[in-house]
Parts: sequence; structure tokens; C-alpha cells
Amino acid sequence: MRLSIFAAALLLATPALAQQPAGNADNGKKLFEKVGCWQCHGLVGQGSLLSGPRISRTALPLDAFTQQLRSPSNDMPPYEAAVLPEAGVADIYAYIKAMPAPPDPKSLPLLTGMGAR
Repeated sequence: MRLSIFAAALLLATPALAQQPAGNADNGKKLFEKVGCWQCHGLVGQGSLLSGPRISRTALPLDAFTQQLRSPSNDMPPYEAAVLPEAGVADIYAYIKAMPAPPDPKSLPLLTGMGAR
């Protein structure tokens, strides 16, 4: 009995075994644009030093992401449930988790000196 409880706790605590977000990434993309996330975080969640942090492929769990949306700890406006329901939050979360990784800088000719002639 104790072994099964320990195994269950280990499975829940292992990030590599965590489930994919339950939201709809396609709808999340539409909401990301509609509610204005892109205005501070960029069209691909890249962020900037002046407007907002990078959020693409966030490491935040959904509950921490939701907390930041509802009660921001910085200059971000709060997104109350009347503006963005829980399903919409899950959809945006699924979208930003599904964003592709940025390219390796070594693969970009302009950054390796091979693009300038």
C-alpha cells in the first residue's frame, strides 16, 4: 500500500511525465491575438525587455500561469474571468506551450558572420 502511494506521488511530481495542457491551442492562438497578449509578449511569445517577458514554452504550471493572469505581479493588466474565462486561459496556455523553440543562433548566417558579404 505504501509503495503504491509513493509511486503515485512520484508520478505526479515528475515533470517529464506531466500531461499535455488540456486546452485547445488553435483557439488559444486566436485568443492570444484577440485579448492582446501579443502586444506585450510578441506574436510568438518572444517578449522584450521593454514590454513583457518571454512566455513561449513557459515552464509555469497552469495554476501559476492563471494566477499571474488574474492577479499580475507587475505592470500587466489583470484578466478577470469575465474577460477571459478558465477555458480561454487553458487554451492560451496550450498555445504558448506548443510554440516552437527558437532556432539555434549558430544556425543563423547573419549571427555567424556567413551572411555578410
